[in-house]
Amino acid sequence: MKNRNGIRTEINAFYRSKVIGWLADHIRDEKATPADFPVHLYLGAPQTEEEIQACLPEFKNFCEDWKQPLSSGHIETQDKDVEGLGRVKVPLHLVFDTPEDIATWAGHLVEYRTSVERLEIIAKQTPALIESALDVISSITNLDANDFIRFVEVTKWILENHEKHSLIRQIPVRGVDTRWFEIHRPLLLDYLRDKLQLNPKRKDLLQFGLIPPPAIIRVTVLDHVIRNKVGGMRHFATTAEELEKLQLKPQRVVFLDNIATSLTLPDIPGTVLIITPTSSLAEICKVSWVANARTQYLGSIDLKSFAILHNLRIYLPRLESVLMDEATLLENQDLCTYDDPSVLESIPSALTIDEQILCKSMADGLYSPGIRLDQERIPLESICRALGAKLDKSALENREDVFLDNDDEE
Repeated sequence: MKNRNGIRTEINAFYRSKVIGWLADHIRDEKATPADFPVHLYLGAPQTEEEIQACLPEFKNFCEDWKQPLSSGHIETQDKDVEGLGRVKVPLHLVFDTPEDIATWAGHLVEYRTSVERLEIIAKQTPALIESALDVISSITNLDANDFIRFVEVTKWILENHEKHSLIRQIPVRGVDTRWFEIHRPLLLDYLRDKLQLNPKRKDLLQFGLIPPPAIIRVTVLDHVIRNKVGGMRHFATTAEELEKLQLKPQRVVFLDNIATSLTLPDIPGTVLIITPTSSLAEICKVSWVANARTQYLGSIDLKSFAILHNLRIYLPRLESVLMDEATLLENQDLCTYDDPSVLESIPSALTIDEQILCKSMADGLYSPGIRLDQERIPLESICRALGAKLDKSALENREDVFLDNDDEE
């Protein structure tokens, strides 16, 4: 015999297994009540006099319990003469006439009504997405009211503009920004996957026709003649597309990871420094005056920098490494730290034999687990010597004034 509290788990499981079908009937076929209603849930009442007498106190409580008012649904009973109790209305079924009745018992009435309301809005605004909406209706229902409005407007915009290659900033929906997209990207991908035939293995927004802002590349021009082509600027930042337009044509381009180092190096004829971007390597390496120059990479001596070296060589096969060797590591062991968290699944294939040996030795902990020599800890004199420059300390002191923070002066 089922009491009110015990039956809720059963009703909740039944609701979860059927709710998508009920919503689909409501939206697709415009049925106010699905065809499988009313639903009769058997309450487990004993059928024979013998069974009743074997549990008479429990049976009496069972009948009294189901006499009390219900929040929804109604009880189907059968009149029965029971020895010791007289004429009794025996509860047979808890009957639900609508999905809302079941949702009330399952504790999901607000959720169900919200699902219905939001599916009706989607059916009106973007009818082509109604099947996808049913697939992810739980997530759509969980959106707060403002985010749901944004969600509908954004999906409409994507359907109309996914071939235009726009920035997120160009989406004319109030409250939508990069952060909003990061939060809702998984739901958008699931929701639009079938309609836009998205690749299920990809998680990027490029599939929506949304492009990221171009990477900003930091450049230091160490040649005074080349500086004349950029208005005399020694340090500037721009996009790869704009760099192509400059046509600087240096003899050498050095990729450097550390901004402080680039700001303190003296002039070196024919040389331009580029701070290694964390993304868009292909774009910067395809800039014609970069691809046609002698290229070098001066990174830290750690596993991450060897991975960057590998990635650069994919696009610039003749690129040379500078000070990324065992001799530099051993000469500066007192400057090393032992906090490299990087892990390599395999040794990068674009490294030279010597670079591979050093990289593998570091990965295996030959010199000490987690060892790394950060580029900024390598003596500036060693870097200047490796790049064929002479460190002019007086010029460096004068240049430091340019970067001095006004607050520090006070």
